Amino acid sequence: MTTIERVIRGIPAWLMGAYLQEMGGIAVGDGRYTHPQWSAAVTQIEDYQIGSLVVGQIHFHLEADDAISTQLQQQLERKLLRGGG
Repeated sequence: MTTIERVIRGIPAWLMGAYLQEMGGIAVGDGRYTHPQWSAAVTQIEDYQIGSLVVGQIHFHLEADDAISTQLQQQLERKLLRGGG
């Protein structure tokens, strides 16, 4: 089992949830998503701020079977490389 914990900036929790559902996850409430080979939790946290720039951020927790972990991370990274929202 692989566990990944990340703070990801520039994406709202609802959009990360939509990505996880596109990848086969089922929303079970309270920012949690399940799949036969993985489970994830998404929590909106305080905004990141540098001077007058304010960017939303989330805490992302993923537990995945070792066999699918790399593939899942690659799929997620492609989705996170979005331009302009």
